[in-house]
Amino acid sequence: MLCGLSGGADSVALILVLKELGYDVAAMHCNFQLRGEESERDEQFVRDFCAKHDITLRTTRFDTRTEAEAHGESIEMAARRLRYEWFELVLEESFSNPASTSPNGGRWRGAICVAHHADDNVETMLLNLIRGAGLHGLTGMEFCNDWGVMRPLLSVTRAEILDYLAAKGETFVTDSSNTDTHYRRNKVRHKLLPLLREMNPSIDRTLTETMFRLQQAEAAILHPEAAEVYRQTQQLLTLGFTTAQIEQMTAAENGAFTTSGNTMLTKHRGQLLWGTIPEPVEPTPIEAQRLPRCEVTNLRDASRAVLDVRALKGRLYVRSVREGDRFTPFGMKGTKLVSDYMTDRHRSRLDKLAALVVCDDNGILWLVGETVDQRAAVNETTTEVLVVKIDLLLSQA
Repeated sequence: MLCGLSGGADSVALILVLKELGYDVAAMHCNFQLRGEESERDEQFVRDFCAKHDITLRTTRFDTRTEAEAHGESIEMAARRLRYEWFELVLEESFSNPASTSPNGGRWRGAICVAHHADDNVETMLLNLIRGAGLHGLTGMEFCNDWGVMRPLLSVTRAEILDYLAAKGETFVTDSSNTDTHYRRNKVRHKLLPLLREMNPSIDRTLTETMFRLQQAEAAILHPEAAEVYRQTQQLLTLGFTTAQIEQMTAAENGAFTTSGNTMLTKHRGQLLWGTIPEPVEPTPIEAQRLPRCEVTNLRDASRAVLDVRALKGRLYVRSVREGDRFTPFGMKGTKLVSDYMTDRHRSRLDKLAALVVCDDNGILWLVGETVDQRAAVNETTTEVLVVKIDLLLSQA
């Protein structure tokens, strides 16, 4: 990962996190020569930091004011352009130069990473709103844009970054220009956002979720096939799930889950499923109809089981499936965990939570809606049967 490293808290945290996760990282530092001795201090800090942590470092210098004047740009725009042009040049060299190796000796196969975080994203949205923007301009920054620039910390707040660095005992430098409210972003950061937080203490989360909704809306417009995803997202937000939860579950492995109140969101066979978390059913006595075998023609029904009377031992009751429940599914010789059987049948986590079993004193007779236990199965010697009916919602998904 080629990481922009200014020496500030955000970029220091980014490169440390990536290094901890096992990525090969190289630091990229731009000296824009805009703050005199402070710019030199920042570059020296970066050199010392990279030496301390054994991180490959590339540096460059720009005459930013001259560049801005030559192109008729603001200082901010010129610095941004110069930075990304250089980043892309280094990345291209890393791919094309056979001698270019990563710190572990392999060829570079990476990306450009910058340290924009959630607070930056909120500021970007507000800046675009103030200057006037269409739908795309109000969706904020992307985790990975069209140029291949990645922003791994985009869902992380500035406060979380500072807590992380404090816990590690890491230092960083502060850019004095970040407090200069002549810059429009700083005016939003230091004047507008504090006022908005006074009016709504949750404004950062509110705007982040608004951006997420707008991203989904834009995707639905540009890609009609994404319309269903947009509809689902809106429903999940209404149910109280956060954008972070939805994004996490979208990228999660099958079987993962999260909750909001009494609603569960789970990943199942590549799809998001959600529903009310079922209340556990305690052992409840049930009645069964006793009939001659010859009067029963249909042995298979989701809400009804036909059992051999000879299998019943003691009381008959229904309850929720418990951890460790085992039975011998019809047609099998050995026992199997109920949870494993339902996994084999591609049942979701919500299905498993809603699952019921009919039992007697010897154990499970029927996994409701699925199959009977082998010992209770009707066979050619059966003369009398028990007909058990369970009229309950079997799945909340």
